[in-house]
Amino acid sequence: MNGTRRDIRRRELGGPDPLDQRLGGPPAPPGLPSPLVWLLSLLRTRSALGLTPSLTPAAIFLPLGAVLGPRGLALLSPTVLERLDVAVTIALAVLGVLVGVGLGREIRTALRLFVAASLESAVTIAAVTGATTYFINATGVPLAAPIPAFALALGLCASASSATSADPDSEPVAGVATRVADLDDVLPIVVATVAFAVLPSTLTSEAWLFALAPVAIGLTVGLIGWLLFERAESGGERAVYVLGALSLAGGAAVYLRVSPLAVGLVAGLFWTIAPGRADRIVQDDLRKVQHPLVVLLLVTAGALWAPGAIAVWLLAPYLLFRLAGKVAGAWVSAGFLDVRAADLAAFLMPPGVLAVAFALNFRQMLPPAAGETLVSTVAVGTAAFELFALAVVPHWRRRSAE
Repeated sequence: MNGTRRDIRRRELGGPDPLDQRLGGPPAPPGLPSPLVWLLSLLRTRSALGLTPSLTPAAIFLPLGAVLGPRGLALLSPTVLERLDVAVTIALAVLGVLVGVGLGREIRTALRLFVAASLESAVTIAAVTGATTYFINATGVPLAAPIPAFALALGLCASASSATSADPDSEPVAGVATRVADLDDVLPIVVATVAFAVLPSTLTSEAWLFALAPVAIGLTVGLIGWLLFERAESGGERAVYVLGALSLAGGAAVYLRVSPLAVGLVAGLFWTIAPGRADRIVQDDLRKVQHPLVVLLLVTAGALWAPGAIAVWLLAPYLLFRLAGKVAGAWVSAGFLDVRAADLAAFLMPPGVLAVAFALNFRQMLPPAAGETLVSTVAVGTAAFELFALAVVPHWRRRSAE
């Protein structure tokens, strides 16, 4: 039992929590009919950031958010969603911290893996951004935002990956794909930080300030947390310090209109590299809130879904060229990792929660209509890829193994 828990903790950046135990659950009993066992195996997937196998969140909570949102039961009204913006920003900062912690731990011993993950991500960004730009120019789809900024935002959302339902210890490529999925989110966050500096909402003369602000805020929050976390006299006091630091990161990001994901990335990287155990303290405390924040992001994105002609038109290039980009990116990076490109691509198909996180992040920077279109396209695309991975990828992997 203790060995199993240590293995789970080793694979999972945020650590196991009660939702892991409830949703992950034990293997299916041997007496169940084979169709039911097959269905249960499809419903178990590894979410973004290396979470343990659980019921796939995107395929459940995105539609649930749409049902609860203004266009459904209206339990989440526009006023409620507006008030949730601060909580969403803090959740984005938390995800950035988890990515930063993962980067800080892997970069010391797995530089080659990080380069391969960045190449895979870059190819997907280029494929979706280029295809979206061409599609909008060719069809004349009206947008309330500059075409390059919107196309890049969609490409960044498409680059995110999570690992599929297989246990990373079940076959070598599964473990490699899980680590690639954790590291291929770093490049999009860096690119997004630069993109925020040149969006129309910022002045050209202040672009350098908006590019450096996430780094400055992240380092400041990281330094404050590093000085406070280990000096806490109790677990409750320490948790207050951690949540306070993350609230400061999210609040400062909102005030300066910069990416909370980038702020969290810098802070998480600082806590991992700095002497002491600040990264382990943050990881232990975030374990209690990680899954609820993921659910918050998914339900909010689902509630913001707005059926419209533009979102429907953009869905086709998003789905097709994200698929093409992941396959091409896996082919480029497979040579660095000594795995088969087809197997790696199969594991990287689900976008995970970070695709939704990027969409919600850009929604705060784009004009309202363009942000609504972006979130709607990415939300539907994420759910579609989750279902695609659940139904198709296992057969693909089984055929490639024969």
